[in-house]
Amino acid sequence: MAENEDVKKQWVNRDRVTKAITKDGMFRAAVVQATNTVKTAHSRHELEPLGSLVLGRALMGATLMASFLKGEERVVIVVTGDGPLKSVYAEAIQVGEVRGYVVANPDPNAESKGALGAGLLKVDRMMYGRQDPVTGIVELEKGDITSDMSHYLTQSEQVPSAFVMDVLFDEHDLPKQAVGLLMQAMPGAKPEEVFKVYDTLDYLDRLTEFAEKGYSPEEILRQVMPSECDILGTKAVDFFCRCSMDRFKSILLTLGFEEVSGMQKSGQDELICQYCNEKYHLTDADFTEIKEQLLAKRN
Repeated sequence: MAENEDVKKQWVNRDRVTKAITKDGMFRAAVVQATNTVKTAHSRHELEPLGSLVLGRALMGATLMASFLKGEERVVIVVTGDGPLKSVYAEAIQVGEVRGYVVANPDPNAESKGALGAGLLKVDRMMYGRQDPVTGIVELEKGDITSDMSHYLTQSEQVPSAFVMDVLFDEHDLPKQAVGLLMQAMPGAKPEEVFKVYDTLDYLDRLTEFAEKGYSPEEILRQVMPSECDILGTKAVDFFCRCSMDRFKSILLTLGFEEVSGMQKSGQDELICQYCNEKYHLTDADFTEIKEQLLAKRN
């Protein structure tokens, strides 16, 4: 019985993203409760608070954008800059899987603005029916992810948009709450209505305060939407990576026999996934299997 209660509790407390549209069809929005996702990313990558904050925002941004796609269509966000953080990667699939990492800059520009400074934000959308991704690139304006992603959608995709992404830390600098919002104007929305929504979001209480009070993503949406809305759906979200030992072995099969033999002789038996920091260890049997397949390919 206790085990069932634990499973039920885990299900209830899973991260979720919920979508809504105003009844007049002028604005759509999505809210993601991503506390567990950001905690997992922080723990897996052993991040400092700045890294957790920026990666958390990127993961939420990718999740919110992917929520409006279909099936296993996905969004990849890559940001590079000259600030304290050199790069950020976040990937989200519409089905609720999200992963990512952040890389610190060993030699940041002392005059850089924000965590990322000057640089570029690139967004790839992998869509059904298209062989190549739909790609957009903009220069960073503020280097804080949130503002720059709003700028990307408004400038690159011509959709008036606003992101609000909030991460709350506890007294030990560990992520405590993480909530994100994406609000978009639909075709037909009047400029004065769009500016009114922007003003409302500027003066909105911190989203993590809503979460601290126990608000669900749906309840937050009903608080922030400019008028009555219809809920379009909700989906569970998890920090999840599809890496595996078999995937790593398939990559090693693209190397030469000598390279793999050299790895074995030098004791390079640990493989680390960049996206989730999962570690895999190759045994002598694994090396033998890979080398036999490489020799077979020669013949």
